[in-house]
Amino acid sequence: MSLAQQPGDGPAELVDTGERMVPEFHKGELIYAEHVTRYRSALAVVADLTVLDIACGSGYGSQILSSTAKHVYGVDTDAAAVAYAAEHFAATNIEFLVGDAVAIPLPDASVDVVVTFETIEHIKDYRTFLAEIKRVLKPDGIALVSTPNDLEFTEGNHFHLHEFEYDELIALLAEEFAHIESMFQATWKYVAVGSEASFATEGPLDVPVANLAPISRDRYLYFYLLCANAPVHRRIEPTAALGAHYSDRALITHDQSLRDTIEQLSASIEQLRARASELERDCAFAEGERDKARQDTAAVLNTKVMRYSRTVRSAYARVRRAGQARGAR
Repeated sequence: MSLAQQPGDGPAELVDTGERMVPEFHKGELIYAEHVTRYRSALAVVADLTVLDIACGSGYGSQILSSTAKHVYGVDTDAAAVAYAAEHFAATNIEFLVGDAVAIPLPDASVDVVVTFETIEHIKDYRTFLAEIKRVLKPDGIALVSTPNDLEFTEGNHFHLHEFEYDELIALLAEEFAHIESMFQATWKYVAVGSEASFATEGPLDVPVANLAPISRDRYLYFYLLCANAPVHRRIEPTAALGAHYSDRALITHDQSLRDTIEQLSASIEQLRARASELERDCAFAEGERDKARQDTAAVLNTKVMRYSRTVRSAYARVRRAGQARGAR
């Protein structure tokens, strides 16, 4: 099922959910570098092939893949995202479709490569999802799978239904694929020396990179796996990218701003507490006055009742005596 905007629909828009990467919201941030790097690393694998970018989101990744691929299908379950992708990241060799990851709207054995980046952790029935990937792949096809490392990824992401540890993920993928090549994605602070022009311009940096802070596999933030059922001669290209600019000064300024805000909120809370205490005292006084008024009212009523009772009794006695006098005559 393809999605095309109808005349009068207006421009397609997406909101920033904090989970889906949309370049217009996130360019220049770490999340932008993380996502773009994954797709650029896949360019040699997808070159001149038919590709499915499942859960394509805003479509930027499908457009990156289209720069070397023969044809790209960008499929997402969110119709708004598909409309946005078609409007912002269209290319002559891209077809954006609305479809479910567990019921991919493509025929059997129809693509050479399935790219599934940060998808499997969102899907409850992930085994059906993997079976669908295998279904649409040609017998010698390739699946590129990226997903967070449960041991390193931040806890509490409510968008993720299940996150995997490495051995768990490998065992799962081995149910559908005979060949699995493991790559990884990790994040460091990056220090560079270069020209003003190289630092001020987006694009490749032709500089050597030294790893001065090695880390173990459990601390890699994402797994990046090439899966197939036939020997694969294509390789994932190791790629690095600068993410958000790191600045101690900016961090200190931001921290100070947060502390100032906390102090202001704390002062406001104390003022509200003081006001609440005043209101409690006013309420207690008002309740006391109310109780006193009730007591005074009750006393007045009791006095009036007693007075009226005496009057009634007196009148009754007079009437009775008068009656007795008439009877004596």
